[in-house]
Amino acid sequence: MNTGFVFSFEAIIALLLLATILLSMNFGETNSLKELLILQQENDLLKVWSANFQSETEMINDTKLLFDNYELFLDNKKISGTGNGKNSVASEAVLVDNYLIERKIKIIVYFN
Repeated sequence: MNTGFVFSFEAIIALLLLATILLSMNFGETNSLKELLILQQENDLLKVWSANFQSETEMINDTKLLFDNYELFLDNKKISGTGNGKNSVASEAVLVDNYLIERKIKIIVYFN
């Protein structure tokens, strides 16, 4: 008694077509752990600054503690950093300062 699988011609063509489609799809590059760590650190900085809005000098010092190669923008004006690199990760947020004025903060971290 033969208990093997028997596929029809249409089923074989359908499986081959499915395999071809899956192989031809571009899944893109996956994020490396380094990118995820940088993104988490950027978001942590923005969370801290949203709880207690700091001066530009304090923001620059905080950013320098975490990142070597970065650019920091406040209201679309670059306030610190000379970033360059092959890859970058950016985070931005709109925060309310001590005078209830909305401020846009953007951090870009470059890495290789």
